[in-house]
Amino acid sequence: VLIKMNIFHLNKDKCEKCNEKFSKYDELIVHTKQTHHHTIVKCSKCGKEFIHEKDRLHHTREEH
Repeated sequence: VLIKMNIFHLNKDKCEKCNEKFSKYDELIVHTKQTHHHTIVKCSKCGKEFIHEKDRLHHTREEH
């Protein structure tokens, strides 16, 4: 199970548009905003940024 979680995590830090990989999710956020001019969604409670609304919703349910 740990291996599957690591694979998922690695794929989470990969750009869906150009397949560039990043070591941190925050780097992917910056890349997505600057390179692809993609709108980023923010958590209204803590300000954490997400590329997809579904990720923000999951964060809100789990963290708040």
